[in-house]
Amino acid sequence: MTTTAGATAHDTADDLDTGRADVRPALRRLGEVGAFGADDDDPTEALLVSVRMLRQLAAVSLATAFAAWSQRMVLEYLRCCPPPPPLDGLAAQLRAGTVPGATALAPAVADLAGTGTLPLTAVRDGAGWRLSGTVGWASNLFDDAVVVTPARTADEGRVVVLFRRTDPGVTPTGPHDTLGLRGTGTGGLHLDGLAVGPEQVLSDDLTAFMAVCRPAMLLLQTALALGLADAALAAAQEHLPAVLRADGDALAERRDDLARRLEDLAGDRVGVGPGDLARLRLAALDVAAEAVRLETAVAGGAGYLAGSATARRVREVAFLPVQAPTYGQLRREISAAGPRQ
Repeated sequence: MTTTAGATAHDTADDLDTGRADVRPALRRLGEVGAFGADDDDPTEALLVSVRMLRQLAAVSLATAFAAWSQRMVLEYLRCCPPPPPLDGLAAQLRAGTVPGATALAPAVADLAGTGTLPLTAVRDGAGWRLSGTVGWASNLFDDAVVVTPARTADEGRVVVLFRRTDPGVTPTGPHDTLGLRGTGTGGLHLDGLAVGPEQVLSDDLTAFMAVCRPAMLLLQTALALGLADAALAAAQEHLPAVLRADGDALAERRDDLARRLEDLAGDRVGVGPGDLARLRLAALDVAAEAVRLETAVAGGAGYLAGSATARRVREVAFLPVQAPTYGQLRREISAAGPRQ
């Protein structure tokens, strides 16, 4: 399955980065080969499989891997907080890749850290809610995408809801003009009185919701960084002069150590302390950045051409630190957690 997943991304990597194509066919192909698992999967085993799958995808196309990460995270939200009928069929559509999954939880990270406010407000409407405001950034915002996002209530509560991009009251604000990953359907939404029924509320406790879902989020994001590091190190090895071979070997050793830790944590998260997953992802971000820097140092002028794989990886690695939780947010979390025990 993972070999098929990697082949799925290879031929379209440049087109997905520049926006000449979008990720929907890739999501469907991944669904066809079972890359998003099954309803009866063991959660721990499924997470480890997803970590390996996303790492392989990121080595050939971060755009595809990022879209698959979003799809996988929406499935994780539904696993942790299963919606009642008639929405219980959504997971099957997401696993098949026929409906895109958009995770719009970046504001939740800032809100819980006390460094931001949720841009969506929720006003009581019978047993449900009416949502208004903006979703500033989300990806996979295609067609009738399933969007998961938090909103604040009048009494300073927090709810996590899902809705469809095509629901009345939802207006796309258009795609963002990003540096790369343009085929990922990244843009924003404006909500004006969107009706959300009680069955669309995944949680009314944002803190508890994030505590359950965030470990998988960070582990899967770490896999994205390691996959990009894999590709950059492999490309650098083709041209590495003797004077830089020690640098390449040291980076590969760091990458391999992080990969072992990632698989260990994905397979068993018992005893993971505050800040451990943040430290892991930060270390992976650093290794990816250094690997791409090494690749650019040895690629020569060919790597400076905008259409080269090296230049694409420069754009890809520039995205990783801004994916929520961002580099700065991870550093603050580690600082608050204190020294490793």
